[in-house]
Amino acid sequence: MRSLKSRLAVWILLPTIAISAADLFFSYHRAEQIAALVQQQLLIGSAKIISEQLSSVDGGYEINVPPAAFELFANKYHDRIFLSVHTKSGLLIAGDGELPAYSRPLQVEQETFFQSTLRGEPVRVIAYKHALPSTTSSDYAVTQIAQTMHGHDAFRDDLLRLTVREHLTLLSILIVGLLIALRWTLKPLIEFGQQLRQRQPGSLERLDVHQAPAELTPIIVAMNDYASRLDRTLGAYEQFVANTAHHLRTTFAILTSQINFGRRSPGLDSTQQEVLDALNKAVIHGNKVINQLLVLATVEQAGREKNTANEVALAPILLQVMEELAPLAQQKHIELGVDTLDEEATVCAQTFLLREVVTNLLDNAIQHIPPDGSITVSLNRVGTTAVMCVDDNGPGIPIAEREKVFERFYRLDRSRVNSSGLGLAIVREICHALHADVTLSTTENNAGLRVQVTFPLAQAEVAPEKIETLNIAHADDAT
Repeated sequence: MRSLKSRLAVWILLPTIAISAADLFFSYHRAEQIAALVQQQLLIGSAKIISEQLSSVDGGYEINVPPAAFELFANKYHDRIFLSVHTKSGLLIAGDGELPAYSRPLQVEQETFFQSTLRGEPVRVIAYKHALPSTTSSDYAVTQIAQTMHGHDAFRDDLLRLTVREHLTLLSILIVGLLIALRWTLKPLIEFGQQLRQRQPGSLERLDVHQAPAELTPIIVAMNDYASRLDRTLGAYEQFVANTAHHLRTTFAILTSQINFGRRSPGLDSTQQEVLDALNKAVIHGNKVINQLLVLATVEQAGREKNTANEVALAPILLQVMEELAPLAQQKHIELGVDTLDEEATVCAQTFLLREVVTNLLDNAIQHIPPDGSITVSLNRVGTTAVMCVDDNGPGIPIAEREKVFERFYRLDRSRVNSSGLGLAIVREICHALHADVTLSTTENNAGLRVQVTFPLAQAEVAPEKIETLNIAHADDAT
């Protein structure tokens, strides 16, 4: 059982139920004793009433059984009453012979109770020995009265039902109180979990240990210690990535210079020229991948850092990136145009961060649509959001693949060697940091692909100082 709430409930309810069951067991016996005591009092009262009516007259016996002696047993359960009065010698004076004479020793003015069976029914019997008041000798008589157990059993069951009802009421109150107490007691733990869920992915911000309950303190201290160690590890990793990128860039710069020098050398045949061109493309692609990896590493670091963001207009960034990528689009005879452009749409972010999003989306569209295609960009304000759309008339992305293309290094067309599979992954990571959403769909004419990015406006409910931003160092040719 992994739930703390369930464990607490079980450890409280199980003993309570066990105690209630034991109490019900003893309550049953107490109810039996009380019902038996009530029945015995009725039997002894009736026996004494009848005994007082017995007298010795002229060597014989005379008895007049009053109705009151049997009215004591009147109830809705219609118990049957049996009577017998026997003399000292065993002679039956009154009643019938179904109750045999009591043969066990018994003191005068003493009664005894026992259970028997008459006419197939269980009965409780009283044997009451009393002296005859009209004689001077030691003559006595024994009065026996038997009553069936219907009234007794019903009274016992009523007492038991009352006890069970009280137990169920108390148990219900206990369960309700337990639920309230558990909810109130575990509320700090639930709030703690909600705070953790609201943190940005990758955030290593320390948790406040002073406001937490004492029971959560060891967990928070351990988590803060782990976050500190993880921060140091990631810091070393980031330093390693930065140093590696620097060395790789230097190496690629040297390779590019040597390749360009070789391409300018006279006397190259066509084969050598093709080899140098292929090397140059490979170096450019490698440099692009390095820059993209650096961007991803910096995006991950943003989960642990919060930097000041300014209100930035999206329209100028869109136009600037489109101008920069226009030559690349012209090489493939791709038409790059604008549908609508809301110049008042502003968001809270760093300028270069937004450039990364726009550059990756446009570059990805140019790379994946065939020549003579078209790309249309639009920017509009919708409510408290700024919606940017990049539409193309390329082959599009199947619905089953649209979530996978956001994974790192995932390529829809693996035959394209110039694709790294990082462009859309970078876009999603940055959107998460900016509290923005990125979705893929089909264009309005059901052809090609639409990439829609929805940013919260600077005037929206999301406060500018709460929007996480990134501190991304500018990388040459980063896409």
